Amino acid sequence: MTRGLLAIAAVFVFTSCEKEKDPVPAQVATKDFLVNGSATTGNYNFFSFESAGEKPFIDSSSNKWDFAMRFETFIVNSNASGPGIAGVQIVNQPFDAVLTAPATGYRYDTTVAQKAIKGTDWYIYNPATRTFAPIAGKTFVFKTATGQYAKMEVLTADPADDLGNLVTPPTRPTKIKYKIRVAYQADGTARF
Repeated sequence: MTRGLLAIAAVFVFTSCEKEKDPVPAQVATKDFLVNGSATTGNYNFFSFESAGEKPFIDSSSNKWDFAMRFETFIVNSNASGPGIAGVQIVNQPFDAVLTAPATGYRYDTTVAQKAIKGTDWYIYNPATRTFAPIAGKTFVFKTATGQYAKMEVLTADPADDLGNLVTPPTRPTKIKYKIRVAYQADGTARF
């Protein structure tokens, strides 16, 4: 009996002395994301946090994308907008201050008209210059289409032509060129 207790105690001491694995830092990248400049017509442009880039329209009915944009309108890959489980919330903290994704509070595209993200949540629009001014200190936190976590901030949103060259009025833009900063946590945790 004593040997059994000693063996159990030795296993307990050994396992409790093992060093906990260090968290894997989230992959951070700054990207240009060129999207359709029409508020009402044309396709959305799809973005994947896992690949840190745009996905083709052919992937729109898959879990290969997390959010999409057309002009200033976001959709997330869930419910009415796609087969994924993506959700999002906008937190009032700077990007670098968001160290952990919240456990609850995510919004989803529940219907075609009821989107998770509303424009007034994250920008101020200037109709004279046709520009968006992202509101400072707003960070999008996503639960991705496959259940991972990511965060994003919109740095700029500029009117552009089809090639991504910036345009000024009276030239009407055909695209919006977003500069976004993203962090994707691939290890399955909510830590950034």
